Amino acid sequence: MTRANTQSRIERVPAVAQALRHGTRSAHRRLDHHPLLQQLVRPGLTRASYTASLLALYRPQAQLEAVVAASAACLGLAIGEAAPAPPRLPQLEADLHGLGAVLPLPGSSECQVADSPAALVGLRYVLDGSRLGGQVIARQVVEWLGDDVPHRFFAAADPDWHWRRFLAFGQHFCPPEDVDRAVAAAQAAFANYLVSLDAAEDFEP
Repeated sequence: MTRANTQSRIERVPAVAQALRHGTRSAHRRLDHHPLLQQLVRPGLTRASYTASLLALYRPQAQLEAVVAASAACLGLAIGEAAPAPPRLPQLEADLHGLGAVLPLPGSSECQVADSPAALVGLRYVLDGSRLGGQVIARQVVEWLGDDVPHRFFAAADPDWHWRRFLAFGQHFCPPEDVDRAVAAAQAAFANYLVSLDAAEDFEP
């Protein structure tokens, strides 16, 4: 991709999404580079390490999906074009069952129910954005472990469509003066994933 094309794509991203990307860059990078996620896209991935990564993701994924659903319901944004994307937790549970793993308890969440549409935008930024990265991980998992390994969670359908829906949602429900609320909510969601992944890593044999 040329530099001009790259710049054109950046310019088409709504200002709210750009602000969220800038405001969460450090947290997003720490999450992407966490050992339990990095091993998913590197040679040497085993079925056991793949299972460990999915187990580590289960609790924060369950928490964030529950918070987004509860927030959307409380704010009257759970139906129509504003409704959140369908949850991916059932696919994650199916993958873990297929791998013979026992599901962990969801536990309590550090993410608070959003008190404003802007805060919900921040939470959805993390949730909907993870669909895009999941497609890359799915391809790598299949390459290392074969296409018969359960990978429905990462290969969830229509990530680009759901991302476009999020961009429209963010642009409509997060005015510039409320961007800080969105960024704070997204940072809290990223932090919750990091806490869970760190805890899981500490208990790895």
